[in-house]
Parts: sequence; structure tokens; C-alpha cells
Amino acid sequence: MAKKQSTIQLLMFGMALGESMTQLSNSQQEDLLNNPVDFSGELNWGAQTSQSLTTIASLSRGYQLTDVMNHLQNWYRRRHFAPENTRQRIDSITKKAIDNYAKNRDTLASGILEDVADSENILVRMLPVALYLHHEYGISFINDEAAMLTLHRIAGLTHNDEGALVSVGMLSLIMSQILEGHLMRDAVENGLAFGFEYYSRHKVFESELVAFEELNLPDFANIPISHINLDGRSASALEAIIWSLLNSNSYVEAMQNAFLHGHASSIIPTAVSAIAAVFYKDDLILQASKQLTSGKLIVSVTHQAERLGRFN
Repeated sequence: MAKKQSTIQLLMFGMALGESMTQLSNSQQEDLLNNPVDFSGELNWGAQTSQSLTTIASLSRGYQLTDVMNHLQNWYRRRHFAPENTRQRIDSITKKAIDNYAKNRDTLASGILEDVADSENILVRMLPVALYLHHEYGISFINDEAAMLTLHRIAGLTHNDEGALVSVGMLSLIMSQILEGHLMRDAVENGLAFGFEYYSRHKVFESELVAFEELNLPDFANIPISHINLDGRSASALEAIIWSLLNSNSYVEAMQNAFLHGHASSIIPTAVSAIAAVFYKDDLILQASKQLTSGKLIVSVTHQAERLGRFN
């Protein structure tokens, strides 16, 4: 890129762009991807990016579970970390968890345990946590129970279903492999292998692995897109994210793949854009980010993260 961006800023610019693009028409999406410099439409990110910014702002000062939840609550109650003059929707699981926390002030009792909490909505907010754990523990954080407990507890503040936690773990391990500089196919293969090995050793998670068997196929990248059934659950969204990335050779291709899954999920383009931004480091990211509403907020939060050294 013309100007070197930090990994955390690339992640958040990519995330905000992906989420903003879900609000555009198909023709506007193509215009932005093909000619970002001349794109004149508004790019307004939504709740996924804002929740991720709250997580970064909290973890920049070190890991305190209560502080992470307080930041989430401030986003919901006071619109902290949200662009001005935009409406942001909160998913029902996160809202219920925040309401639980407001009543009992107990971070370990706020998250939703029911099966409905196995939701794709947890995946994007946890991407910055993968960067945090990679910085704090290195690529081997899978072998550190304290690191994995941190991962699961931050996710479990809202989505505390075992299936959701496994999806978060799988995606975080893939992200860590990408940060180590591996090719996408190797990053996915290694991350999934580590994930299956780890979660199969823990009985509380072992039964959840059946939902991820498709990902374990050696030719998963070659399955028809119609075989991925988006049902709102975390595992199916993870399949769509990984399929989109594996079948790309550029940021633009990754995003075009993400939009092939239709409008059933805004999570997929948001997550794909964030990960592809880190992997491909395309100049398009910096060019298009200039069109983001309140882009200075992203710069401010990520600069603080860089300055305090928790994500570098």
C-alpha cells in the first residue's frame, strides 16, 4: 500500500467497508470495488464494526472482562463508537446479554447459553480478539488454556453457546495463521487442524464438531456454493466466509465471492472484507476508506491500540 497501515487498522477499515457495502446496491458494490477513488456514495458502517471498536478500545488497556462489557453497554446505551446520524441495529442475543448485565453486573452470567445463541453475529466482533491473542501469546495461543479461556469468555459475554465458541475458536486460529504470513489455503488448513484437535480434547465442545465436518473435507473449496446452507448459525456462516476466501486471489475476488451468498447474511461480507484486507493489503482499502462516514473514529481507536501496543 502507498502508506503502510497497521494490521489492526487494516482489519477495521476492511470490516467497516464490508459492512458498509452490504447497504449498497449490486451496481454500487461493483462501482466501489472497481473504482474506489471516484466512488461518491456514502459508506456507513453498522453494529458489527462498532462492537468491534468497543472491544479494541477496551483490550487496548489490557484484558478486563468487566471493561469489555461496559464498553459494549456504552455503545448500546450511549452510541459510543457509532458513526453520527446513523441507526445501528442490535441482534437479540447481544441485547439480551447487555440487559442481563445491566441487572446483575455479573459478566459470567450475562451471556446467553441457549441454542439460539449459536449465532453468526458473534464472529465479526471477535476478529480483533484474535489479533490481541496473537500479540499476547503468539501463534501457539491454542496451547495456552488462559488464552483460550480469554477468547471464550469475551465471546461468552453475549453468545455463550458451545457451538458459537467453537466457531470463534476456529476463525481465530485461522486468523492467527494469516498473521504469521501463511498462504490462505495453508492458514485455513492449519487453523482448522489445530481447532479440531483442541476442541476434540474437551468434552464440553466435542459434540459440536459434527457441525464443522464439511470444513474438514480436503476439497471443501471446490464444493458448489449451493451446498452452503445459511441458517443463521455460526458454523454455516464460517463455511461461507472460508469458501469466499479460499476461492479468491485478490481482495476484490474475495468480496465478489462473499456477495454470491446473497443477502441472507451481512456477516459474511463484513468478515470476509476484514480478513481479506489483512491478507491482501490492497491499496483499494485505503482509497475506499476515505469515503467512510466517521472514518476518523476508526483511525482514533486503532491509533490508540497501536500506541498502547496490545495489537502490534
